[in-house]
Amino acid sequence: MLNLPPALNDALASEVADLCWCWRLSRRDGLQLGFTQHDAALTLDGLVYQPVGTASLPDAETQAGLAPGSGSLQLAFQDEAISRDDAQQGLWNDARLDLLQTRWQNPIDFAHLQSWWFGEIRMSRRGCEVELVERQHKLEQVIGRVFSRACDASLGDARCGFSVDHPAYALGCDQAFATCRDRFQNTLNFRGFPYLVGNDVLLASPGSEPVRDGGSRGLG
Repeated sequence: MLNLPPALNDALASEVADLCWCWRLSRRDGLQLGFTQHDAALTLDGLVYQPVGTASLPDAETQAGLAPGSGSLQLAFQDEAISRDDAQQGLWNDARLDLLQTRWQNPIDFAHLQSWWFGEIRMSRRGCEVELVERQHKLEQVIGRVFSRACDASLGDARCGFSVDHPAYALGCDQAFATCRDRFQNTLNFRGFPYLVGNDVLLASPGSEPVRDGGSRGLG
């Protein structure tokens, strides 16, 4: 349940409310920018929120449970605030957006309603469209290595170690163990787990074939 300051509750209950939306952008390097729906600048907790109008309000929704909510935000490039160079250099990657509500007549009374983080940033001529995700999206990201039969290195990179000048490099690689062995003779650098058993081992009977779940492919 959202707990609002008493002054905000009173404003919501009154026939004429002086409420407006504000949102704060926070980059990982500590830079913070404030924007408001109100037609004049407001100061909340020491940060000045500049008016930008309702057209720039974030469009996002929250999901119940652990499912991450998502949405989008349209940002116009401004030389002193959000520049194209900063966006292209990744300075806004994983930035945080906090949605606030306050009384424009007395902005000392405000409530934090929701937070999102920047996902994919799609550039346009005059600005960018930012994908907004909730922190739960971190649960869907792969961290570390994935255990699979296929190699997870890219042909020619440092983990693969195969020379890009070798004639066989032009043939490409499908990340299979047999390809690494027969085409590149590079099995010492194979970054997969070719003898990993599959789920059907749990269902196998004593009379089943000794090599199961595709395990014979690329090994013999």
